[in-house]
Amino acid sequence: MKIDGWKYYNHAAIPTTAPHTKVNLEPIENNTIWKKLDGGGYCLLARWSSDWDCGYETEWWYCIKDSPFDLTSLKAKRRYEINKGKKNFRIEKIDPMNYINDLYMVTVLAYSAWPEKYRPVVKKNEFNEQIKVWKSLDIFAAFSLETDELKGYALLNDYDSFVEFSILRTIPEAEKLAINAALVEGILENYKERFDGKFYINDGSRTIHHETAFQDYLEKYFNFRKAYCRLNIKYRPGVGLLIKLLYPFRRHIDSNTHLGNKLLGVLKMEDIRRNC
Repeated sequence: MKIDGWKYYNHAAIPTTAPHTKVNLEPIENNTIWKKLDGGGYCLLARWSSDWDCGYETEWWYCIKDSPFDLTSLKAKRRYEINKGKKNFRIEKIDPMNYINDLYMVTVLAYSAWPEKYRPVVKKNEFNEQIKVWKSLDIFAAFSLETDELKGYALLNDYDSFVEFSILRTIPEAEKLAINAALVEGILENYKERFDGKFYINDGSRTIHHETAFQDYLEKYFNFRKAYCRLNIKYRPGVGLLIKLLYPFRRHIDSNTHLGNKLLGVLKMEDIRRNC
């Protein structure tokens, strides 16, 4: 079932609207949100944000950049890292269809550095099909100035009022040459004329299980900031009672099992919701 303003993601219904805009709550109020959603299945919960950029600290936020990047405002060590990246790589906006094999190899090598239990398996045929969808995104590639080889890439969704990071992948050996710094600086340079006080670049909401090092990196090196807001959750009938019963015992659940890890994620969100 197609529901305006909502989509299925990982057993949850989440908004398709921008995080700073008002969410269509009618499907939650009339319970149609619990029908089988297009592209997925039946949702255990609906999750959305409110009170965008409220001006005081909460436990739920989005990592955003809403002002032009000023390299001179950084400490010397951070300026050095960004300049090192610019000396080693050039950043270009590309058509992914012209670089299918290069993008595939970067993806495989990037995942090789992930812990094995989190490491996805990349199948070339499926990856090639995925590339066709990427044509609708803004794709930035980092090319080595020494070899002219593609060493990393970033995908961003452009929603006019804001741009959102979707994927960033780099080969491990290029990270010591500051490839991530080069990519982010090139992306900010590309969008610099659009910062008008309302436009922003979004790296997404906080993660559930842990703080991401990448969001910390964006804050320290590129002056991204936390746009604090409120997390809201509505559970499918019956699921809410289960969460209420399990919540007091959340610290005793084994996170090393697949089910336990998923359950702890929901209970962490419940904890954040209560604190908000």
